[in-house]
Amino acid sequence: MTSESSEPNELSPQASSREDGDVSSAKLIGCRLGDYQILRKLGRGGMADVYAARHLTLGRDVAMKILRSDYARDGDYVARFRREAKAAAKLNHPNIVQVYEVGSVDSFHYIAQELIHGDNLRHILSRSGSLSTDEAVEVLVAVGSALEVAAEAGITHRDIKPENIMRSSRGIVKVADFGLARLGPDVDASRADLTQAGLTLGTPRYMSPEQIQGHTVDSRSDLYSLGITMYHLLAGRPPFEAEDPLALAVMHLHETPIPLDRARGTEDLPEWLVAIVSKLIRKRPEDRFQSPSELLASIRSRAIDAGYSAAETIGTAAATIRLQRVADQSRLRQRSPGWRRVAIFLIPLGCIVATAAFFLSHPAKSVTRVLRPDQVPQAKTVEEQYLIAATRNDEAGWRAVSDYFPASENNSLNTNYHAKSLLQMARLMAAELQWQQADRVLEDLLRNPRIDRLYQALALAQRCNVLEQLGETRRLTESQTQLQTIYRELDATNPSALAVFDRVVSEKERLQLGLTIADRGDT
Repeated sequence: MTSESSEPNELSPQASSREDGDVSSAKLIGCRLGDYQILRKLGRGGMADVYAARHLTLGRDVAMKILRSDYARDGDYVARFRREAKAAAKLNHPNIVQVYEVGSVDSFHYIAQELIHGDNLRHILSRSGSLSTDEAVEVLVAVGSALEVAAEAGITHRDIKPENIMRSSRGIVKVADFGLARLGPDVDASRADLTQAGLTLGTPRYMSPEQIQGHTVDSRSDLYSLGITMYHLLAGRPPFEAEDPLALAVMHLHETPIPLDRARGTEDLPEWLVAIVSKLIRKRPEDRFQSPSELLASIRSRAIDAGYSAAETIGTAAATIRLQRVADQSRLRQRSPGWRRVAIFLIPLGCIVATAAFFLSHPAKSVTRVLRPDQVPQAKTVEEQYLIAATRNDEAGWRAVSDYFPASENNSLNTNYHAKSLLQMARLMAAELQWQQADRVLEDLLRNPRIDRLYQALALAQRCNVLEQLGETRRLTESQTQLQTIYRELDATNPSALAVFDRVVSEKERLQLGLTIADRGDT
């Protein structure tokens, strides 16, 4: 902690010059906001910069979140910023970062909250690797306890992730940043939902399916995000990975992750813990734990089975929870992955920046607002059109991508999304056993000479599965031969595309398609 020997400067719009409507970090440091002196910058969030500051009257060090000036000029953002403080200030629990005060000085809006000396779990994971069982259960109980208190107050966090879970220097786990909190019925009528657009608020890597779709969320959504977080902390990597935010969103809607124990690569996790994480990340809210209290009760019962009292296990957030590694009587049931749900969503298409910029610049737009059962509305961009199709996941939605944004020689982005939407439509038809229709869609895709070779390979791989179901032996052989040729071509000319193909199509499926190591030019 740095100390300031000089008298703090009064901060005002006149005293501090601005560049592009914002105040630089250097000009804030050492200045005074009301009764607080800014000491140093700690970081930058989605809407606010975070500083260490000292309350001069109380002599207490705090963390100050100061709304960035580009947002401070927007009344809706200011309202949501204040709502964050209103929500978080309601919550008083050892596992929640405490909010002390919300206020404004001139055009600066701030929240003063507890300053945690420690690190967040994302940094701890990067530095020390995946958590042990004891560490993971401690985090699970601490965050579950925090969410229990929030749920009782009618508040959902909406952004549970490793970065928002802190471990203090004393070992206490605390949930930070209720910045996306959605209040219950006491929300003001003028702006009933300041978190309407699923992909504008929250982190796609950890978001629940219902949040992605823009549906109403409750504590079960936070439990899903907690489950994804625990998977990441235990496996060392999240269950779904893609550079494109749309890719991640649709994977949460449709993909089944590798079982946690397999992803971790060791057998040191008790099966009951794997089962709990698996239940947390189920797609449908009704299939998860129905409340944080139910989650904690499940952990408590396991502790009793292991010979520990509930008080020893759940009683204090600071204690390290020690649970014996016990095995359940039966193995977890594992769903058959079946035919891969065309994880083309893993493919970075160069639209990452454009996609993120679009959603961040349209914060009030709700995905569900534009969804209608009888017709598909036209979006402003092909990326948004694709997201609408993904949330609908019906034939009309997927066809609308190509209808509204047709593939063309001069627009590779439209062409790529055209291919992706047709692959998804064929996947949907195959899932509904409409093999002939799926075959026709894939044939249309393969006729287009502008389609990238990677998409051609993915279409052929899927078509082989369809033709096998149809019993079309001759055409199946022809398609396999074409696929093997493209596969060797990608190996020779585009290794990165080949790597994507190998991630989408499992090794077992590649062997069935005749894509052996020899086909890759290896000896």
